[in-house]
Amino acid sequence: MGWIEPLLVGLILLVSIGAFGYILWTRRVSHAWPKRDQVKIINPKGFFPGLTEVLSQNVVLRNRPWVGLAHLPLFFGLLAFLFKSLLLILGGLGFQVAAPEWYNRLLDVVAVIVLVAIVFLVVRRYFVDREKMTHLFESGVILALIALLMITHLVEGSFAPESVGEQATWWAHFLVLAVFPGVIAYGKHLHLVLAPLNVVLKHMTEVPSDRPVFGNDLDMDLEDESKLEAEYARLGMAEGVRDFSFGALFDQAACIQCGRCNDACPAGPALKPRDHFVLALQNPALTAEELAKEIDADITATCVQCRACEVACPTGCRPGRNALEIRGRLMLEGLYPPRGLRDTAMKALASSGNIFGVDGERSRFIKEHDLPIYDPQKHEILFVLGCQGGNSPEVQPVVVATGKLLDAAGIKWGVLADEQCWGEGLLHGGGLMEDWPLWAQDRIEFLTEALGGSQDRAILTICPHCRDTIETQYKAHGADFSNVRLHTPYLAGLVRSGRLDLESKPLTAAIHTPCKVFHNDEDGEMKGLLKGVGVTLRNPESSAAAFPTTCCGGGGGGFLWDSPAKVNQKRWEQIQAVGLTDVVTGCPGCHRMLGVMKDEETRISDVATVLADRLPA
Repeated sequence: MGWIEPLLVGLILLVSIGAFGYILWTRRVSHAWPKRDQVKIINPKGFFPGLTEVLSQNVVLRNRPWVGLAHLPLFFGLLAFLFKSLLLILGGLGFQVAAPEWYNRLLDVVAVIVLVAIVFLVVRRYFVDREKMTHLFESGVILALIALLMITHLVEGSFAPESVGEQATWWAHFLVLAVFPGVIAYGKHLHLVLAPLNVVLKHMTEVPSDRPVFGNDLDMDLEDESKLEAEYARLGMAEGVRDFSFGALFDQAACIQCGRCNDACPAGPALKPRDHFVLALQNPALTAEELAKEIDADITATCVQCRACEVACPTGCRPGRNALEIRGRLMLEGLYPPRGLRDTAMKALASSGNIFGVDGERSRFIKEHDLPIYDPQKHEILFVLGCQGGNSPEVQPVVVATGKLLDAAGIKWGVLADEQCWGEGLLHGGGLMEDWPLWAQDRIEFLTEALGGSQDRAILTICPHCRDTIETQYKAHGADFSNVRLHTPYLAGLVRSGRLDLESKPLTAAIHTPCKVFHNDEDGEMKGLLKGVGVTLRNPESSAAAFPTTCCGGGGGGFLWDSPAKVNQKRWEQIQAVGLTDVVTGCPGCHRMLGVMKDEETRISDVATVLADRLPA
C-alpha cells in the first residue's frame, strides 16, 4: 500500500478543496467577486491596525468579555494547529517532516484549553442561552469537529509507531481536516476565513475621519446628458442585489450572524441592522421591488448612521454604510424615501435651501447680532453656520458664543452673506438622492468662489455633519477643502496655545458625546476642554459597551422626520437617569434632538456656550 495511501490522501484533499471552492463561490461570493475592482486602498498603513485587531480579538472581548474569552482559545488554537496540519498532510502525501518536540508539547496544552472552552460554549449555547442562539446544529457540528481535532492530537502519542491505533488516529485527524473546509463554507462559520480579510480591508479602505459614502463616485459631466443617465443607471438596481457594491456583498459573506450589531443599535429591535442591511443581501436573485418588501422604507430611514453597529462588529462588517447604499439604490428606483421624510424635509430643502424650510431667519439673525460678512482678504476664518446655526433659534446662541470666543482669541472671522444646506440631509437622509451630485457640485463651486478661489483656506463650523460633508464627501467630486475644523477641537487648540484665556467655574453636567465627534477621535479633546474650565462630567449609559454614547436620533437624516424608532426619547431617558439638570454636547443636531425632549428644569448647553460663560469679565 506504499503508493495507495498518498494517492487516497491526494484525492481526498482535491475533493475537500474543490468542495470548499464550489460552495464558497456558489453560495456566498459569486455576486461579489466580479466587483473586486471596486476595492480602493486609500489607507495602506491600515494593514497593521487591521491585523492587530484580528490577532488581538479586541472587538470580540470588548463587546462580550466572557464569551470573547471562550472564543479566544478556539481562534488561537486553530492558528497554533495550522503548522501541525500542514505537516500531517505532507506526511500523508509521503513527505515526512518531524515537528519539534517543544511544539508538540505546546499543542498538548493548547488542546486542553480549547476543550475546556468548548465545554463552556456548549453549556452556554445549548443550556443557558439556547433561546437566543441561531444555527444550533451547524455550531454543534463545528464544535464537534474542533473537539475531534484536539482529542486525536492528545491520544496519538498513546499508540506505538505504525500500529493500528496510530493509523486510525491519523486518519481521524486527517478526515476532520478534510471535512472542515466544506462545512465552514456552507454556513455562517465562513467568517473564520473571510472575517480577517474583511477587518483588514475595513482599515485599508477607510479611515475614521475620512469615510466617503458609496456612490459619491459619480462621474458627472453636466454637458453630456447621455453620460449622466448612464451614471445614474449604474447606481440603480437593474439586476437587483447583484448591482450592490463589493463592500456590501462581501459583508454578507463575512457576517458571523452573532447579533452584536442588533444589540448595539440605538433604534432597538425595530431596525436590526444585521438582518436588514447585511443578511438581506445574501440572495443575489432579489429584485429592487423584492428587496423593498423585505426592508420597509420606514425601516430603511430609521438608521441614524451612528455606526455603533460597525464599532460592535467583530468581523469588519459595516451595516451603516450598507444602509446608505440601500437607501440610494431604492431611491433611484422610486422606492424610497418614506412619505414622512419626502413630504417634510425634502420639500423644505427644495423650497428654501435649508432643512427647516424657513426664509429670512438667517438674514435676520446675522443683522441682529451684527455678524461680520466674510472677506477672504481680511478674515482668517470662514465661519460656516449650517442650516441649524443660521436658522434654528435654539442653536443660534452657540454661534454667538463661538464668535465671542474667536474675538477673545483675536481671530478675524466672518460668515457667508448667503448660505444653503451643504447637503448631508440629501446624502444621508435620502441616501444617493438624484439631487445630491448636482447639489454637491453647486455647493463646491459656491464655496470655492466665496473663499476667493482657494480651497485650502480655513473653515470653521459648529456642526460635525457640515464638517464631514465639506471635508470628506466633496472629495469624491474633485474638491479638496483640506482645512475644515470643528469648533470644539479648534477652541481646544486656542486654549493650549494660550490665545484663549478662560476662567474656571464649577459645574456638574451630563455629557452627550456626538457620534461624529467620537468617530473622529475628538471626544477626549472635548471632555478635556470642559474639565479644564471646572466642569465635572457624568457619562450616561450607552446602548452598547463598545460605543461610549448613544445617538441623539438626529443622524442619518433622523432629525428630518418623525422616526418611529424614537431614538431621541431613548437617549433622553438615559440622560435623565444620571439625575442632573445640566447637559453638555458639541453638535447642533444633538442640541435640537435632545431639546425637544427636555423639561423646563433641564438646561442643554453646547461646549461653546459653556466656555463663553467663562470668559474673563
